[in-house]
Amino acid sequence: MYFTKFISRPLPAHLFFLASWFLGNTFLGMAQPAEIEWLPVIKTAKDQHTLALLNAGPGGFQLLRWQDRRTDAAGNTTPAMPLLTALTPGGEKLRDEPLPGFADGISFFRFALANDSVLFVAYEAPGDGGQTLYVRRLNLGSRNWSAEPVAVFTEPANKAPAFGTAWFSHSADGSHCCIYRSRRLAAGKMLVSVVVFDASFRLVWKREAELPAQSGPLALQSVLCTNSGSVVLHTRVFGAGAIPPAALFEEPPTAYKPDGRAMYNRYRAATDVPAHADALFLLLKEVAETAAFYPKIGKKFTPSVEMAEGAGGQVLCAGFSSDESNSKIEGYFVYTIDLNTRQGQILQNAALPAALRKVFLSEKAAAKKEPVEGLALRGLQWAGDGKPWLLAERENFTQNPNRIDEVALLRLDSTYRITAARKIEKFQNLPAGDAQNFASLAACAAPKGAWWLLWNQGSWPDTKLMLTECRPSGNPVDHQLALASRTNVALLPQTLLRQNDTWYFVGESEYHERIRIGRLKVKM
Repeated sequence: MYFTKFISRPLPAHLFFLASWFLGNTFLGMAQPAEIEWLPVIKTAKDQHTLALLNAGPGGFQLLRWQDRRTDAAGNTTPAMPLLTALTPGGEKLRDEPLPGFADGISFFRFALANDSVLFVAYEAPGDGGQTLYVRRLNLGSRNWSAEPVAVFTEPANKAPAFGTAWFSHSADGSHCCIYRSRRLAAGKMLVSVVVFDASFRLVWKREAELPAQSGPLALQSVLCTNSGSVVLHTRVFGAGAIPPAALFEEPPTAYKPDGRAMYNRYRAATDVPAHADALFLLLKEVAETAAFYPKIGKKFTPSVEMAEGAGGQVLCAGFSSDESNSKIEGYFVYTIDLNTRQGQILQNAALPAALRKVFLSEKAAAKKEPVEGLALRGLQWAGDGKPWLLAERENFTQNPNRIDEVALLRLDSTYRITAARKIEKFQNLPAGDAQNFASLAACAAPKGAWWLLWNQGSWPDTKLMLTECRPSGNPVDHQLALASRTNVALLPQTLLRQNDTWYFVGESEYHERIRIGRLKVKM
């Protein structure tokens, strides 16, 4: 199976981790669905951060890391730069060196993707007539660049960084990825540039498209690159004369999944958002026209929306909705686009079911059908049996900034109704926002139609690495895998990487002075 990874220079993270011990391949508990093993601890500099695990297996490990700018006691300055770190198959360090070509530091390193043999880097640099976003392909075996840089986008204005909205999306099967950027032209108009690459990061097609004019301002929310190489854009459309808070909606989020989607968008805490509708746009390689879709939800607010691709060229778009405010959730919807026929339809649009309200509200409030404050949709994913799940979290940013109160998994039936809401009891009161913290989680498809959620629970000194098994029937089952006080590190969810029946990931300590590789092996 083909796997890819994502890397971005992260914003500062807040961690709480903790002392050293080696845990063998046993769980703390009974009837565990997998085995865990930590490889030896590696000492690192405190001003270095792990961005991604590039490859793993019998040949060893390669990590992409980031070196912050630093000045020593003698006044010598080391610039900020990306690093390549190689480890032996046993998890011991072989070498640690700057990414080739970046040894002098680069202020505008943007992001990178990788497969087992190639690192695909996007960065800004001065170009003809302004600032340009370039991409390059690095052979991870030889550590040599495979070709000259390719210009993706050019910004005439000589400003830095020039590409605040330039980002990427990766298809679910790893066969395609796209880099995109957006630019507002005028009220109701937006220009989107898209460049699509194949699994080897070679150019397939590119386009600059002016989206169909709308009644008011647009804000690009997310982009989905499909398995066929098509691109679906999700935008919010505000009313005529509305002034959307651009900084809240278009700043890159602070933590990312391997497909480029945000783990946590802090703008969802904003309540002073004008009423809005949703618009979806489909860009295809072989069709010049941009197809537009307008889900008619009948609500003033859809504060959180997720897109994912299922089997047979079907894209699902699910979200929470409200007529009261951007933070008080009353209903949910599921919309689909058939990529083959280019037709869209609403599959479900309903009030929150009692099962969901009871997870997050008191029995009295649930009976009165009160809205759920701070509920956010965090994930849409298919299990092995072909049925979708939703991951929902309840935020409490007003009373407890950057905290997640509760989380539940929502099961959809064949009519896309929410038929069950399964609360994960221990996933509570956790900080949110950054890649390296306890609320960030890694989700992966598990055997027999289940989900696995790998996450960090608690705070210093009692942090635990947890695996929640979410089966097709019954309640989620929590398994404690390790104590951070014994392993000295905690999970970095964005590093999760699968090879055959083993999942690999990187653990890092609170102050970044230690890292180690973790192995999660499925029990057969």
